[in-house]
Amino acid sequence: MTQHKQNNRLNPIPYFIVCLTVMIAFNMYFTNSILHNIFVGSENFNFIDIVYVQNTGAAFSSFQHSTALLVFISILAILMILIELFRDINKYSIPTFFASAMLVSGIVCNTYERITLGYVRDYISLKFVEFPVFNISDILINLGVLAIVVLILTKKYKRND
Repeated sequence: MTQHKQNNRLNPIPYFIVCLTVMIAFNMYFTNSILHNIFVGSENFNFIDIVYVQNTGAAFSSFQHSTALLVFISILAILMILIELFRDINKYSIPTFFASAMLVSGIVCNTYERITLGYVRDYISLKFVEFPVFNISDILINLGVLAIVVLILTKKYKRND
């Protein structure tokens, strides 16, 4: 019975890799499509505007022109998340791997832009509130963190065997 239960369990490593790959691909495709196919400033939606900003800093424009430091911190964060997840892969639930994939994919995409461009391309501006311009990577990072917090608070971040 235990062997049968074990065989039906979803393997978190390929699941995490597939989720991470899909999220990175979607993020890059969406960002490039928005910035290359829509004339920035010409698209006005009910709740958002598409506004192009080159952000050389981090959240809320902190650490402006500190690209090397931000890349270092980002790589360190990615490594720490991966080490924690895979140190004991049977410890964490599949939703935890999914939330972690969201978080890591957002960090990877922002870091890729920092390394290749020297800045992060932000382009989503909310009309209904005064808020800094952001991108899909920022959304994934925030959703990933929020999901992990909810999983921890509801005690669903670990596997229940």
